[in-house]
Amino acid sequence: MNGSTQGPIEPGALPRVLRDLYVQRRTGLLHFTRGEGRASVCFIKGHIAWGQSSLEECRLGPVLMRHDLVSPESIDQAYELVGRGKRLGDVLLEAGSIDRETLDQALALQVRETLLTVFGWTEGDWRFEEHDPEHFKGYDHGLRVSTGDLIMDAVWCVADPDVVRYALGDLDRPLALTTDPLLRFQKIALTRMDGLLVSLSDGVRTAKEVLASVPEDRQEAERGLFGLLCTGLLERLDAPPSSPAAELPLTPEDVLQMHRGLASRDHFEVLGLPRSASADDARAAFVRLARRFHPDAQAEPDLAGLRTQLEEIFKRLADAERVLTVPPRRAEYEKRLVLSEVQPLLHTDDTGSAEAPTPVDPMAQAMTHEQMLASAEREFAEGRYWDALQVVESMLGELQGRMRRRAWLLRARALGQNPKWRKEAEDQLKEVLAEDPGNVDALFHLGELYQAGGMVTRAAATFRKVLELRPRHAGALAAMGG
Repeated sequence: MNGSTQGPIEPGALPRVLRDLYVQRRTGLLHFTRGEGRASVCFIKGHIAWGQSSLEECRLGPVLMRHDLVSPESIDQAYELVGRGKRLGDVLLEAGSIDRETLDQALALQVRETLLTVFGWTEGDWRFEEHDPEHFKGYDHGLRVSTGDLIMDAVWCVADPDVVRYALGDLDRPLALTTDPLLRFQKIALTRMDGLLVSLSDGVRTAKEVLASVPEDRQEAERGLFGLLCTGLLERLDAPPSSPAAELPLTPEDVLQMHRGLASRDHFEVLGLPRSASADDARAAFVRLARRFHPDAQAEPDLAGLRTQLEEIFKRLADAERVLTVPPRRAEYEKRLVLSEVQPLLHTDDTGSAEAPTPVDPMAQAMTHEQMLASAEREFAEGRYWDALQVVESMLGELQGRMRRRAWLLRARALGQNPKWRKEAEDQLKEVLAEDPGNVDALFHLGELYQAGGMVTRAAATFRKVLELRPRHAGALAAMGG
């Protein structure tokens, strides 16, 4: 997409439009029209900043009401001032009916619901109107909306499998995770199928081979792959040029020698590269070595007993590629390498004896609330629920806003592991939802709590509400049998 462009709204079109705006970091207004219906979404350097719509159900007022973010009386009073040149959100803020955080949440919900409505259209037109970022100065406040998630939702709304199959295009090129850090670490809620497709996209398997490796619903796999390509999380690689001289067959001695060196080699040495090698050099070296040592690519009888070693080699090659092709990770890794090399010099005196360690400032050791909360979340993920609960409760009184709701959510999940504490867990989740009615995670875990307690009808109603907010939510879909 170059400059202002347009086209018809047809199945499969909108995911590709969103992908181009997102991956190319475009700025401007994406307009949708169908009959009298109008909707627009503003992109600032590829990220969604705000949306507006003539569709009654997607206007800010109905969204605020639908999600219980403001009272009907406050909306009615605000509408009287909107016609005098003020925007509804600004009027509600000035009146004290909502705070900035609640308004941001409502604006994010409005954009999501507008796009989900448009994704369901089978006719109409779209038009992208290019602008310089300065054009939106003052109106470029980022929303809590994952553009990647919205693209995946758009794909989810493409019902015709033939449209998805056609949109996938060339299946004979290898697939790999993108090396673009902004795309690689974007926040996307992946389903189990999405996660499987990502794990199989190793830079060696082609799209056809990845799809053939999925032992489940082929249509779901194709749709998931289309979505992952549209978000830029996965990318197609050019097939490596064939070498003029045929590579010698892999022998057991080659495998064992490579395996023995894994423990002592750094990432550069594993890929056979100097430290000055570029990210492209690292990617090319990975593709070459991965094809040679891939566990599934070796059918020679002599290698039958070495699958474990091949798997360990391939994993180490993949780790090296993931680090050396992403600048922030590579910079951190190189810093650790330098420290590991100079550490022995820093801790010995002229006679070679070890020096006493330098005392550490206790303040420098203090963990931030963010670090403590992340630590508690890791404890919970690893099944240490009581430990997670203790960490959270030790800091709850010091937290505010989103951080407090995040801690409340983790506390509720930890409490919910004990049947005797389910009522307290339910009350905690409702406390989160009272502050943030659109909190999908809190809704989903409340549904899980109802389900665990045998309240099937209440659980189903809660899961349906989750799917209204996020149609691709893997846990809610599974709970509803979808």
